[in-house]
Amino acid sequence: MKSLHSNILKLMDSIINKIADNIHDFSVSDQAFTRCRKLNSTDLIKLILNMGAGSLNSEIFHAFPDINSRMTASAFEQQKAKLKPECF
Repeated sequence: MKSLHSNILKLMDSIINKIADNIHDFSVSDQAFTRCRKLNSTDLIKLILNMGAGSLNSEIFHAFPDINSRMTASAFEQQKAKLKPECF
């Protein structure tokens, strides 16, 4: 069973990486995700998929325990707004 879970996680990582490599097909603008930001497209997609029922701030806190790599809820929402629904 552990092997099955590991394979599923590897497959999800592979899919997320393919989406991130072609992020311009899934973003609302050609200029989205071109700059180096704290929240890149890979981390953004993983965070969205892993979010639970907690508040946005608590989800960000748990996903990024290092305060230097953490972003504000507003920054998260701005990055999320750049993604098309087709990404998911």
